[in-house]
Amino acid sequence: MPGYTNAIQYLPRHQINDTAWDDCVATAPNQISYGFSWYLDAVTGLPGWTWAGLVLLNQSGGYQAVMPVPLRQKFVLGVAVSWVVHQPLFCQFLAVFGPADTDTAPFFGAVLRRFRYGSILQTAHQPPEELGLESRAQHTHLLDLSLSYPTLLGNYLADRRLNLARAHRFDWQIQASTDPEPLIRLFRENHAEQIPGGVSDWAYTVFRAVVLALQQRGMATIQYACHAQRIEAGALFVVGNQRIIYLFNAASRVGRRGNARTLLLDALIQEHAGTPGLWFDFESPDKKSVVDFYRSFGAIDQPLWAFRWNRLSRPEQALLALRNRCR
Repeated sequence: MPGYTNAIQYLPRHQINDTAWDDCVATAPNQISYGFSWYLDAVTGLPGWTWAGLVLLNQSGGYQAVMPVPLRQKFVLGVAVSWVVHQPLFCQFLAVFGPADTDTAPFFGAVLRRFRYGSILQTAHQPPEELGLESRAQHTHLLDLSLSYPTLLGNYLADRRLNLARAHRFDWQIQASTDPEPLIRLFRENHAEQIPGGVSDWAYTVFRAVVLALQQRGMATIQYACHAQRIEAGALFVVGNQRIIYLFNAASRVGRRGNARTLLLDALIQEHAGTPGLWFDFESPDKKSVVDFYRSFGAIDQPLWAFRWNRLSRPEQALLALRNRCR
């Protein structure tokens, strides 16, 4: 690539120039909210978390391409033993952000050279086969909001249109809000116990930090569905950077029975339909019932890759195994 230096630099968080970093992400064709410095700060803002950057400089010293590397400190019996690569909550995937012709392979190689253990990293790029990474294909689901609403509605599956009609008959009232606490309450009361291993309080702390960071930049949309003057469902949407992300949602039994989330999603889709270059990202988990629900809106699959690696020494692996047993 003409105009580039050969070396990719590793920069710890405190050495990163936020303006240069964010400008690089903002001008990349694959820009997304997850890649900005302020968003990465929010999702790694707890003790024992941080992030670093791999930076390809141009000949004038500017940031030509960047890759965030989220890090979590591993502890054994209360003693910190190392930093490992680990995908944070509320950050579905990361990427190499730069010109469309950026070669991503050197970035993956740099991650592996720097860190001998990656518990999980999800990216929009498939890692090069020659690196021998243990990878698994996943998907998010996207809806092209440049289409008109009648076209989008016509692409809903018949069952989704039927449930949307039922939702309209349920007499929901949709309310915009800036307060994430009812959404957290709905999740605690109706979903948390279904998560394997439960949900720690620190996860809600991270969520609040993410909401605040988004609100400070005018990018958070919180919508609630109310019935009989009670909030029964809610959703947080991230609006910006050519994409609306369905970041978080929850619903009570009444909300699920009344198809409240279908109504909330349809209302957002209807509001933004016909916007050139805008995509709706359902941020799909790897769960068939949820994937089927999102596909019923006419969403298409977009591949992601989750991968891990382990080049720890035998004593280090023994310590890690001990930590896992002591959980």
